[in-house]
Amino acid sequence: MNHFIEVIAQCIPGETGALELIKPYIQQRSIPKNEFLLQAGAICKKVSFLHKGACYMYRDMGEKEEVTEFYFEGMLNSDYVSFIRQQPSEHYIRALEDMEVEEFSYTDLQYLYNNVPPSNKVGRLITERLYCGIITRMLSYQNDSPEVRYQKLTRERPELLQRVPQYLIASFLGVTPVGLSKIRKRLHDHGQETG
Repeated sequence: MNHFIEVIAQCIPGETGALELIKPYIQQRSIPKNEFLLQAGAICKKVSFLHKGACYMYRDMGEKEEVTEFYFEGMLNSDYVSFIRQQPSEHYIRALEDMEVEEFSYTDLQYLYNNVPPSNKVGRLITERLYCGIITRMLSYQNDSPEVRYQKLTRERPELLQRVPQYLIASFLGVTPVGLSKIRKRLHDHGQETG
């Protein structure tokens, strides 16, 4: 799956007429490495589908960045709270690599919801997937140790280990870089390290 329209088509099979109406509202954009897709204090006005590249979302906690998510090819990214409410974001979204994205603006999405009824189903299905992912991560933070979270990460998202700096992975897991090194060493010593 390489393009946003393919994701949409899976949500509304057989709705070729609706897909043709939706296509013109998908805008393409190139984003260089280290550029921000969103900065804290700004209102998130777009939802982006990553066609190529990677980025991450974080909050600036003064002394450190608190990473809340990584996004790779085939994933949607946005600060959905800011996007849905059209209120200032607390997050930054920054490119880890050169990126190619396909985007919907908030205004265009509202127009499609009101004028192309199948787009409502697309919005609902995508929101349900995002919600499930957020709840799963939240429960993991509440119930799993950093070591278990790291093991899940290496099993479920191995691309992180190849494409993301260790200090950002540590932040995502809620540990220091030294803490992550200790987890990796412990797992390696027990023959469980996969990355």
